Amino acid sequence: MTVIQRRTDREIVQQRALRTREKLFSSALVLYAEKGYHNTTVDEIAKGAGVSTGIAYRYFKNKKELLTEALTFYFEKIEDLVGISAESLFANDISAILAAFAEIHVKYRTFHEELEGLRHGDEDVRRLYAGFHGKAMAELYEKLPEEIRRKPHAREKMDIAVGIMENYCHAYMEWAGTEQQYDSASATGAEKPANERIEFMREEVIRTVSRLMRED
Repeated sequence: MTVIQRRTDREIVQQRALRTREKLFSSALVLYAEKGYHNTTVDEIAKGAGVSTGIAYRYFKNKKELLTEALTFYFEKIEDLVGISAESLFANDISAILAAFAEIHVKYRTFHEELEGLRHGDEDVRRLYAGFHGKAMAELYEKLPEEIRRKPHAREKMDIAVGIMENYCHAYMEWAGTEQQYDSASATGAEKPANERIEFMREEVIRTVSRLMRED
C-alpha cells in the first residue's frame, strides 16, 4: 500500500515564507541593478515581488536588513548567478569565466560601486563581505585540480590570480560602452581605443593567470 505523506500546515507556511523571501530578494536585485541600493525603496521592492509593503516589513525590519539578507542569499548562489562553476576558474579556458564576471560587473555597476562604499563604511556589510570572501576562497581552493594544489604556494598564487581577474573586471566595467573614436593606426598609450586596451588586458590576464597557477 502506498503511503502518502501530507505536508503539515506549519510546513506549508514555512515554504510559502521562503518563496516570498526569494521573491523579495529577486525584486531587490533587479532594482539594485537598475537604480542602485540608495535609490531603491522597500515599497518598490515589495511591489516588484507582488506583495504589500507590510508583508515585506514582516520579514525584514528595515531596508538595510533586506540588503544584507539578499546579499547573503545571492552570495550562496553566486555560481548560479554567474552561470559558471568554480571548477572552471582554473581550467584550460579561463576566458569564459573572465567574460562572465566582467559582464556581471557591468550589469550591476551602480550597485557594485555603492557596495564598495558600504563595505568601507558599514561594519555589518564589511563583516558580511569578509565572511563571504573567506569562505568563497577556501571553497575555491578545495575545488582546484589536485595537481595545482600540490604546487608550492598554491593558495597564495590563487589569491593573486583572483586579484588580477578582479582588477580586469573593474577596468572592463569602467571602459565598457565607451565610444572613444581614435585612429587605431596612430593612437598610442592612453589614447588607444577602449576596446583595444580591454582586449590587450584580457589576453594578458588569461596568459598571466594560466602561467601563475600552473608553473612550479
